[in-house]
Amino acid sequence: MKSLATILLIITCTNAFTGSICKRRILHQQPSINTRLQSSSSSSSASSSSSNSSDKSSRLPPPPSTFREAEVAGLRLMQDGRHEEALKAFQKAMSLPGSRPDILRTANVPGPSPVGGSTGGTQDRFVQNLDEFEFQAAHYNVACAHACLGNVGDAVNNLQKAFEYGFDNFATVRADPDLGSLEGTREFEALMKKW
Repeated sequence: MKSLATILLIITCTNAFTGSICKRRILHQQPSINTRLQSSSSSSSASSSSSNSSDKSSRLPPPPSTFREAEVAGLRLMQDGRHEEALKAFQKAMSLPGSRPDILRTANVPGPSPVGGSTGGTQDRFVQNLDEFEFQAAHYNVACAHACLGNVGDAVNNLQKAFEYGFDNFATVRADPDLGSLEGTREFEALMKKW
């Protein structure tokens, strides 16, 4: 699993940041998630002696609210060998806010334009979408989880999507122990030959 964390660091570092800034950003984000999980578990263990078993939901960490939080949770689950739960976390991550800011135009508005010169305007809202590096990491991680579960077709399909988003570290794909079950399969070899 160590190689997967390295991949995520490499992918993120290529995203218009220098390597040192990227490392600080990742190291800064992970402790906040760790701290949140630790404080959640320590507060739940303190309260578990006074609460009954029907109060288990209050002891669970809060659900992830960003791509990065869900990705880190999925990586932890992979390290613990909980591949089905990791797969769900990685899939959930793809529907959460990412690091790319964007504006969605939601409606045309009649009346004077807010910028002048013409009539009408638009209403919009600010959103955070996944960037291409997050899509690469997401599909790569989903592929690893599928491979660990023995789902060769789904693993290869997600690897192909990671490649289409620009992932090109093919040596890592060949060396990743999470993808070891794909080695020698017809689908995997055809994909690797194509790329």
